[in-house]
Amino acid sequence: MPHSPAAPDPSLSAAPLVIGGLPAAPASWQPAQLPSAWQFELRSVHTGRQYHILVSKPHLPAPAAGYPVLWMLDGGASFPLASVSLPRPSRPPAAGRRPGPAGLAAGLVIGIAHASDEAFDIDARASDYTPVPDTDSGDLLSPAFGGAAAFRRFLVDELRPVIAAQFPLDATRHTLFGFSYSGLFTVDTLATTHAPFQRYWAASPSLWFSDALPMRRLKAGAARLAPHVERVMLTVGQEEQYPAATLPAERLAHLAQRAMVNRVGEAAALLAAANPQCSVTSLAAAEHDHFDMLMHGARRVLQFAFAD
Repeated sequence: MPHSPAAPDPSLSAAPLVIGGLPAAPASWQPAQLPSAWQFELRSVHTGRQYHILVSKPHLPAPAAGYPVLWMLDGGASFPLASVSLPRPSRPPAAGRRPGPAGLAAGLVIGIAHASDEAFDIDARASDYTPVPDTDSGDLLSPAFGGAAAFRRFLVDELRPVIAAQFPLDATRHTLFGFSYSGLFTVDTLATTHAPFQRYWAASPSLWFSDALPMRRLKAGAARLAPHVERVMLTVGQEEQYPAATLPAERLAHLAQRAMVNRVGEAAALLAAANPQCSVTSLAAAEHDHFDMLMHGARRVLQFAFAD
């Protein structure tokens, strides 16, 4: 019997609706949703902000010790990139095909995003992800900084109990992932006295912030980490300081002043020297720029977080 084509959507036959000079979707179209993920909103008493929380659907039952957890900051951008590589729980893979990275253990991925229509809420992340500056911030875009301590309390004291109420969590297997300003937050968090995570991946961390405040703190003794910190990965794109292309002198001076490659290498060396019991790795990726390192890390951090 011949297949009958579906009836056309009548909303598509009308002239496109334009609002504010931009096209609007037909009434029958719905916002896109990520597959194999849940989402909810949570307001923090510590920061006063509303957050959009993304939760992966585990593809395997929890291990006896509970799920290891990967906490991904800038979740509106990082979580979708990571979720592409996660095995799907809905149906078994076809014979001979892998559901995701080979041997990926059971784990839970939590994306923490600012409640915004943008993948990056520039001002909110500048406030939430930075320590209190002790001099000019070096940021020409945002008006407020220094909320890292309050945001850390939100992550550990507010969000973590909400997730733990729904899933058994392995208390010894928490990984924090951040990029750029949230990479700065990741470095700042691993250097705190109690370091509430065991593994840390900082992709292109903004170590230039406030006249290289994070570097000055590492050199002053903050490089000595809590004993339970197991693994640290610091990454940066080679193009972030040493571009292959010919750029205007002003741009080259900006890259040289921030010294992303040099500072990541120096930070890793300081951490490794002070913590022989901890695995500290750094990587300067050739032909990668700043945003490349978000995509680079969002996929690779899964093995980092969930492998033994």
